[in-house]
Parts: sequence; structure tokens; C-alpha cells
Amino acid sequence: MTHTLINNVRVFDGVTDGLSEPMNVRVTGNLIDAVSAEPLDADGCDVIDGGGRTVMPGLIDAHMHYDINMNFAELAARADRSDLAIRSVEVARRTLMDGFTSTRDTGGSPFGLKRAIDCGDVDGPRIYPSGPMISQTSGHGDFGCNCRPNPHLTGNHTLDAWEVLGLAHIVDGRDQVLAAVRQNLRQGASQIKIMGGGGGSSPWDPIDTTQFTTDEWSAAVEAAEDWGTYVCTHIFTPRAVNRALDAGVKSLEHAFFLDRETVERIAEEGAFVVPQAWGMSPEVLKNPNLDPTKVEPVRQLQAAYSDVPKWLVECGVKVAFASDLLGTFDDGQLSRRYELHWRAVMYESNFEVLRQATSVAAELLALSGPRNPYPGKLGVIEEGALADLLVVDGNPLDDMTVLGASDVWTGAPAPEPIESIRLIMKDGLSYKNTL
Repeated sequence: MTHTLINNVRVFDGVTDGLSEPMNVRVTGNLIDAVSAEPLDADGCDVIDGGGRTVMPGLIDAHMHYDINMNFAELAARADRSDLAIRSVEVARRTLMDGFTSTRDTGGSPFGLKRAIDCGDVDGPRIYPSGPMISQTSGHGDFGCNCRPNPHLTGNHTLDAWEVLGLAHIVDGRDQVLAAVRQNLRQGASQIKIMGGGGGSSPWDPIDTTQFTTDEWSAAVEAAEDWGTYVCTHIFTPRAVNRALDAGVKSLEHAFFLDRETVERIAEEGAFVVPQAWGMSPEVLKNPNLDPTKVEPVRQLQAAYSDVPKWLVECGVKVAFASDLLGTFDDGQLSRRYELHWRAVMYESNFEVLRQATSVAAELLALSGPRNPYPGKLGVIEEGALADLLVVDGNPLDDMTVLGASDVWTGAPAPEPIESIRLIMKDGLSYKNTL
């Protein structure tokens, strides 16, 4: 059991807009056991002088992909499972060194990576895995050739690359959806990911499409709820979102292109929206994984739905931080740092962004209930919370660049490490300490 005392820091607790007066924070084992303006007993502790810096919760990325770690064309042409698994170790290391101590993987098979991190063989964040994304034929997870026969989980067809690599299940009908959900739960999924609408990177599904029938949706939610957890969904349009809400879906991924009425319903239902803000930025149009036929439709949709972020805040929707990290190492890392910048631009509030990346995202992770692989309170600095925390130079409420935020997405490799993040602690253990 480790004992650490961090003296003379100002606390951003993940909930309150502002920093505290100078405080002292003590960690015993994997828990924060004291936060006090008064001196704390340092007996047996490693003592760190915070020097008036900011202590804050470890950041949470609620939507990323450890295994989708190449550009799509390269992945489909030459990758095998070992390529992705080996590369995922570097994705995990970079993610932790960017200050993200918890993550939700929303499509892939990072189960072995998660086990390696949890037992200390690999450095990386906590991982809440969804397992392979579940898509209908012609859906957002279907990257196969146009002549491929209807898929079936029992294996009577030739699997495409994404299925072989453990990135997707292509299923149709209630029985196949049930089988896919149950297979992911058997592997250790903490929640289930369904592809509920079209997307920008997949070849067969226009963005405006609604995917899976009401019966298929209900099957997925029922099977997940039988295990005490929930369904999240890749989704964009009001029609698709309302079908998902009717079925009991709790987390709407992306959900950029909504009308005000649908946003109000999301708030009333208490569902989460997990958008990556860079998807509404000009940079997304340069993304090598964006299907060329969808560049102009995305441009038009961005213009038509520019008010959605404002509506989400005005209506009180619970919005969690998400990078949708995927692709090459540098592009993925740059997209996360660009996300911090662009989200601050869109929401016009560093506090709103930091809250989304700490306490709100932690609330979303906790929806997995008994399937939660890390019981305890995340996303806050308070007594009894899990000891995931950062010490940073400066005040991120005023200047997001202290967390690596960048207005550049493509170009030179991402600089590493972020020098202004001085201490990274996860589960009571220090993975970086330059104080």
C-alpha cells in the first residue's frame, strides 16, 4: 500500500467552477483519504510539494478505440490481430501520458490489453470495453465488399477484415443481435455498443440512415439490462435517436445532427450524449478515414446543425468528453489534443469541457453497474474517491493548453510528453512525477 501526501495545491474537484484555496491532498492505497486546508499527518508518506499548482481528477475519454490504430485502408489490407494488439500497447501508454486515467472503448477487442494493464504488465488507463461494435448488414460497422453474402454469427459466411480482427459483428434479426450482445458480455464487456445510424467512414451507409429495427434494438437493450448494464449507440439523426430512446438506450455517441425537440427529449430521458467536437470542425473534412463521397454531405450537415452544442447545454443534457481516437498514433493523439481545444471553442467554457471530461464522464462509466470493472468513485477530487489525479502547471480553467490542447490536428507528430502535466496518478500509483 502506497501513501502519498501532496501539499500546497489548489483543487479543481471536477464539479465546481473554480479552484480552491491552497489545500493538501493525501492518498492512502488507491483512495483519496483526506483533502484539507490544514496540515495533514505525513507519517509514512511520500511527500510532494505541489508549489501552488492545480490538482484535478484524471481525465476520462468516454469514446475511443484502442484497436483501430491504423488508417482504415491499411488495416483492411494487411493487418492481423497481433498487429493491432501490439500497437494498442502504445496507444494505451500515450493515452495515460496525456493525463487520461480512464477510458471507454466503444468498438474493438481490448480485453487482453485491459487485463495486462490491470495486472501491471502494461502502463495504461482503466478500460471499460464494449467489445466488437454490433452492426447490421450495410451498417456503420460493415466495411466488407459489396458482394459478400449476408453475415451470420455461426460462421457460415466469409468474414470481412473487421470481423476477423475482432472489431465488429455484422448481424441481422433479433436472434443474431442477441447472440452478438451475449458474446460480448461473455468476453467481459462492461457495456454494449450498437451502430444505430449511418456514418462518415463506412462505405455502404449514408449518414441520414436509421439502422436496426425496433425489435432488434429492444433485443440488444433487453440482453444488456439482463446483465445489469446498458447500450450505447453510434447515431446522428432525430429519427434514429428517438428509436434508440424508445428502446431504452442510455448513451448516444456523436449525435450531432439533431433538432431542438429531440435534444429536449434526451434531457428529459436522462440519456447521455457523447460527441467528439472535432467532428463539427473544418479539420474533420481532411480526415483520411472520411469516405470521399461523404465530404460534401458532412460539410452541409455541419452548417445546418451548428446550434446543437448550445442546445445540449441549454437543455441540461449530460455531455461526456470523447475523442473518438482512432487511426495512426500521431493522428489519434493529435485528434485528442485538438478535441480539448475545439470543444472549448464550441462550448465557450473551459469549465464545461473539464466537467465533461471528469465528473460527467465518470457518471456515464458508472452506468455499467455490476459490470463496472472498477467499482468506486471516479472523476472527482474528494475524500473516498479513487486516487486518479493530475498535478498541472497553471490553471486549466483559464488555459486549456496546460493539458495539451492544440489548435493543430494534422502535421508534425504530437509532442510528447506534455511538460505542464507534472504528476499522473492512477489508482494511487504515480506513472509520471516531475515535481
